[in-house]
Amino acid sequence: MYLSTQVVRMVIMYLDRNGNLRAQIVSAIQNDIFTNRKAGDKLPSETEYSKMFDVTRTTVQKALKDLEQMNLIEKVQGKGSFVRQTKPRVKLFNFKGFSDYARQIGAVAVNKIISAEVKHENGRELYVLRRLRLIKADQNLTPMTLDESVLDLQRFPGLNNYDFSKQSLYETIRQEYKTYPSTSLLRMSALSANQAEAQLLDCDEHSALLQAEGVVHDQNGETVEKVKVIYSHYAEFDLTLGM
Repeated sequence: MYLSTQVVRMVIMYLDRNGNLRAQIVSAIQNDIFTNRKAGDKLPSETEYSKMFDVTRTTVQKALKDLEQMNLIEKVQGKGSFVRQTKPRVKLFNFKGFSDYARQIGAVAVNKIISAEVKHENGRELYVLRRLRLIKADQNLTPMTLDESVLDLQRFPGLNNYDFSKQSLYETIRQEYKTYPSTSLLRMSALSANQAEAQLLDCDEHSALLQAEGVVHDQNGETVEKVKVIYSHYAEFDLTLGM
């Protein structure tokens, strides 16, 4: 089933020609996949999408490439593009790229604060922040990671006063504290999801999940944060040293 003529006209009407057309087209095709299609369905051709959205084929090709990287669609040589699944799987290109990649694919990074507290340990004040990180595409929320960050308030005074459900932690650290996360040393391990983790990450209890735990350093090799990240089964990623 193709996008209906009425829907296409509405999309063209509301495309912001001064905005990111690629991201808007990704969003429109995502919505069509989520609401109208099932795995295995054939999508319109690049030429058909180009006419539908009144854009160049190059723009359509880039949008379809973004959807491929999300594993929502797959391209079959000589046959076209097909729906792979109706839930996004996001490839996290590096350890800090969650928000940036969400913007690139026309989605929104959503942070839900699980807990945020100040703890005292060995005479130091530590800010312990636990967040559920999700991707929002149209009206669909997909849980990606469950993060725990531990930061020293002596180094980052007042950091606990920011609302990190609305602000990026790393952008705040860069802009307000002139500290630039640069490298990470991480240990990967498997874990069995407990009841709380399963509920947050949309999986069955005792499902096997991947966890990254370690330290993030700044441009001078100083510790920025100790971090623990549990990845949902919707997340795919590559680990690199550079940020």
